[in-house]
Amino acid sequence: TKPTRLRAACDKRLLPLLLLLALPAVAQAQFTCTTNNGAITITGYTGPGGAVTIPDTTNGLPVTSIGNYAFFDCTSLTSVMIGANVTSIGGAAFESCTGLTNVTIGANVTSVGGAAFYYCTALASVNIPNSVTSIGGAAFESCTGLTNVTIGANVTSIGDYAFENCYNLTNFTLGASVTNIG
Repeated sequence: TKPTRLRAACDKRLLPLLLLLALPAVAQAQFTCTTNNGAITITGYTGPGGAVTIPDTTNGLPVTSIGNYAFFDCTSLTSVMIGANVTSIGGAAFESCTGLTNVTIGANVTSVGGAAFYYCTALASVNIPNSVTSIGGAAFESCTGLTNVTIGANVTSIGDYAFENCYNLTNFTLGASVTNIG
């Protein structure tokens, strides 16, 4: 009976470890990026989608921009929170992310590139913070689910076709600094 008791005691100690190993791994957002002058640009996304946060820093360096086409056609992406160090969102960065319902643009973003959110058909509301000074052409074109847009106080330029084919847009608040609408 002693060997049986020893086996039972060992099994009881291993049970928590085995349960821990059986738990699914927490999915971490996966980015490809480049480094330039001590700053990071996100150039691609290889993660599973869902809710994604663009970090303030990675590998000890600030993430300052989201590159052109970085999340292009990532249909599994549902929401994006853009980190505090990001200053620019590149052209077509989130183009055709048809599952994207929510985006939080960081308080230090100064420019939204052309076609940045083109054809994000599930996106319902956008708040452009006061830090943004320019919105590129076709930035939100064909966002057919878009119903509410608030443009921050410091936007001076809105590019051509920025909100073309946004048929459901019913509430649009324009900042006082806009001097050019394409």
